[in-house]
Amino acid sequence: MNNTQATSDRPSNRSRHPRSRTATRPVALPATRHETLELRDLLEANLQALHALHEEHRRMLDASMQALDGMCTGLRGELRAISNPRAPWVRAMSETRALLFVALRELIVGAHEAELSMHLPQHEPEDHRTR
Repeated sequence: MNNTQATSDRPSNRSRHPRSRTATRPVALPATRHETLELRDLLEANLQALHALHEEHRRMLDASMQALDGMCTGLRGELRAISNPRAPWVRAMSETRALLFVALRELIVGAHEAELSMHLPQHEPEDHRTR
């Protein structure tokens, strides 16, 4: 049985090259009790191998899921550490900001700070008058 559908531009699927399949030949039913037992042993061995393969795949999937869970937990912890306002990087940024402010102020004002009669305001005075 073909899994593809015929389309209007192709008259038949037989013109296409079918997927290569392994050739199977019909097997006669076991005639003797010995042949029946051999077939049963073969089928049971095949079933056990399939069960073992299924268990191995299930264990591999479980191990992969546990590894992913561990990675997610680690990432959550790192995100919490980054977002902590008391984190070392926040303090370092604050100190760097203060150093840059002082350096910029010295660069702009420089040695002429003594000549200034009024220091630079920290913020704009608010105008309470309505216009």
